[in-house]
Amino acid sequence: MIWVWRGLAAVAALLVVVGIGVAAATGPTTTAPRLDASAPSPSPELPDPGAEASALPLPTGSSEPSPAATGYIPEEDRPVAVFLGDSITRGATLDTTYGDVTEWSWFYRLLDDTEGVVRYGGMVAENGMTTGWMAGQAYNALALGPDLLIVHGGTNDVSGEVDPASVIANLQQIKDAADAVGVPMAVCTLPPRADPAADARSIAVSDAIRVWAAAEGVALLDTGAPLRDPLGGWREGYSADGLHPTPTAAVLMARAAAEALRQIPLGV
Repeated sequence: MIWVWRGLAAVAALLVVVGIGVAAATGPTTTAPRLDASAPSPSPELPDPGAEASALPLPTGSSEPSPAATGYIPEEDRPVAVFLGDSITRGATLDTTYGDVTEWSWFYRLLDDTEGVVRYGGMVAENGMTTGWMAGQAYNALALGPDLLIVHGGTNDVSGEVDPASVIANLQQIKDAADAVGVPMAVCTLPPRADPAADARSIAVSDAIRVWAAAEGVALLDTGAPLRDPLGGWREGYSADGLHPTPTAAVLMARAAAEALRQIPLGV
């Protein structure tokens, strides 16, 4: 009888050894994915520092705050801004990746989580419009109830060879409308132009805007300055059509505007 028990024990031991071998061959009986130690973990894609910024919807949570930023401003403490202007205001930037005008306006970064200084209250802007059209739309913009009216215009006036005095007269009409309802106004300088003659007119209009804004107590947002080459025209890579900024240039415009808005008593 003892030999029977010894035989059964031997068979059991053999089954245990076989079982361990099968388990080692097949692995654990789980549906969880296995990690391959020999395969490197995927690295997140990093943006090319020399590439243009992507044309994206409103960005939030930017990890690259402007050096000019003086600290985080809670959204509820920011004034509500309405934007009045042309195709650049409306969001016409040129994405060189696709060669298309895209909806990525310069002011988006004014609204984001880290550099934002205003809240979005609306926009009255159309492609190809001059400051004369904007003057006629001033009350429509003000009807949106902003704490601040931001005007970006004059590029199409320059295209039509309108003299600086006419641009200033139109801006004055807009300011008069804003004053009538107690809304402060901010005005932007013009971007450069690729054509030397048009660029000279752009400089003349921007200079006139600076003088007028100082005299009238209008906040000046020098959005054109960071885009301008000291030798004339656009800085390299900031415009692909000589008229509209690229998304990268739009970021610089927003940062220039944010820096100026932080210096004036508008609750920011």
